[in-house]
Amino acid sequence: MPKPTQAGTEALKKKIAALPRGPGVYLLKDANGRVLYVGKAGDLRTRVRSYLHPEQDTRASAPFLSAKVTDVDFIATSNEKEALILEDTQIKRHRPRYNVKLRDDKAYLCIRVDLDHEWPRLGMVRRIKRDGAVYFGPFSDAKAVRRTLRTLGNVFPLRLCSDRTLVTRDRPCLYHQLQRCCAPCVDLVEQAEYQRMVKGLLEVLRGKVSGLLRSLERQMAAASQAQQYERAASLRDQIEAVRRTTQAQHVMSADLRDRDIVGLQRRGEVAVAMVLHVREGRLISKRGYPMRTLLPDGAILERVLGQIYRAGRLVPPEVLLPAELEDPQAAVERLRELRGGAVRLRVPKRGAGRALLDLAERNALSALEHAEGDERQRQALLQALGDRLALAAVPQRIECYDISNLQGAEMVGSRAVFQDGLPDKESYRRFKIRSVRGQDDFAALREVLQRRFATAEVAPDLIIVDGGAGQLSGALERIPDGVAVVGLAKARTLRGGKRLLERVYLPGRREPLELPPDAPETYLLARIRDEAHRFAITYHRKLRSRRAIRSQLDGIPGLGPKRRTALLRTFGSAGGVRAAGAEELRKVPLPEPVVQAILAWAEGKSE
Repeated sequence: MPKPTQAGTEALKKKIAALPRGPGVYLLKDANGRVLYVGKAGDLRTRVRSYLHPEQDTRASAPFLSAKVTDVDFIATSNEKEALILEDTQIKRHRPRYNVKLRDDKAYLCIRVDLDHEWPRLGMVRRIKRDGAVYFGPFSDAKAVRRTLRTLGNVFPLRLCSDRTLVTRDRPCLYHQLQRCCAPCVDLVEQAEYQRMVKGLLEVLRGKVSGLLRSLERQMAAASQAQQYERAASLRDQIEAVRRTTQAQHVMSADLRDRDIVGLQRRGEVAVAMVLHVREGRLISKRGYPMRTLLPDGAILERVLGQIYRAGRLVPPEVLLPAELEDPQAAVERLRELRGGAVRLRVPKRGAGRALLDLAERNALSALEHAEGDERQRQALLQALGDRLALAAVPQRIECYDISNLQGAEMVGSRAVFQDGLPDKESYRRFKIRSVRGQDDFAALREVLQRRFATAEVAPDLIIVDGGAGQLSGALERIPDGVAVVGLAKARTLRGGKRLLERVYLPGRREPLELPPDAPETYLLARIRDEAHRFAITYHRKLRSRRAIRSQLDGIPGLGPKRRTALLRTFGSAGGVRAAGAEELRKVPLPEPVVQAILAWAEGKSE
């Protein structure tokens, strides 16, 4: 990367001197116009000017940035809370190298119960809505949640079907035969008994199980005395299931409050934030967030809070932190807005809060040691891959491209990205081929690569194209000089029984490089290629399915794209639309002439 010239430095100083003194977001850029870092500040000019004087800036990242920054852009805001929200948006858009990026920031799983419904049921969601329903969580282990719900289903056989299925069924489903559902769809359970099960279920989810266990034990004793041994055995199993479900919930705080505790540990560039979720005084889940960063603790914690508490996620009334944030007031205002209520950020120094924080930091230390071991293994693997392919540098960012089509129809391309040996799914991209007609994979690949390098994204260390010499030759026409590229041909068995290994085609080399099947770098390349293939196939199937559905619903008078989308969201498929009655269609809502046109179409389809 070219270093800033004296003239460039002077121009940068003038630009910084012209920055406003109010709040906003700044974007530091390199000589190629790529965004290196996105930050927020209460005083834009003072904050950005500090990067010109790294000797006065205590942040470890300052010397790195000051040596690379050649340009700066900014967006002024009305206040620091707006700057905090805008900073998160800009980081997602530009994905700067020097900002904190959590490797695992997917939404938590929550259990939802809609108590306003006549027959409530359990649901699992990843986004919270202010819809009056009761939510439990968050839970970081989706498998454990599903296992718990299956166990609770044996104790409280609430309905599992959708609202639409509930009102349309005329006989019990298989779950009723398995004693997993009490079949309210056909009135096989009284409303009072159903509500009693709902109440018991809510008590278990809240950890209040002593009363429920006593009630079940009394019922079991009564059934045994009456020689109803099958019922007694069933009740015994229910008691054991409730105990298993709740035994992992330990009381951590006597005040029984809802709170999250964030622990932070770091060594060099590797850091881990550990979040413990405590609900009603009980630890219900935890999740670690490993990252690479040189930012100070306060900035790391701000980014962690910004990424784990987004719209549609549960925000507790209190969060315990190991250090003060750089701008706590803006963070509190944002969390208060998300929660719809008061939120307190606290840095405990002693007492029960400090003990909880110590626990989070011990967990963070264990996760850090594990992350460091994983990091060393990944770097060794990437080094081995670079050596095997004779690359000039270790391939930290690897991009793989694939093309998918069916006889030239709905041709699409995909890109999978691995950063530091791990999938970077936020950087995955899908491409709908625009300029190619017919089945020409080479031309489609050239289009995809041309569109990719027309963006200002960071350049990859290695590009993989799915295919052999032909695909590699086509790719080279659109890839800039200096970017390493290889073609990867899948292992296969020929008719004569000869086994061809995974083969890598290198530019300027006629014969492919055969990879040992048991080498870790072979597995890594195959994994990246398979990810790109999966992503392309999924998109291609989606487009085919969408086209098939459109073709089925096309021709219905008054049914345009918006109404068609509303129908599919409500009923799930063209078959669901066909099975819907007039009243259900009116609830979409749809005008009466369109409802009658759909009913006429459905009647004609059923003939």
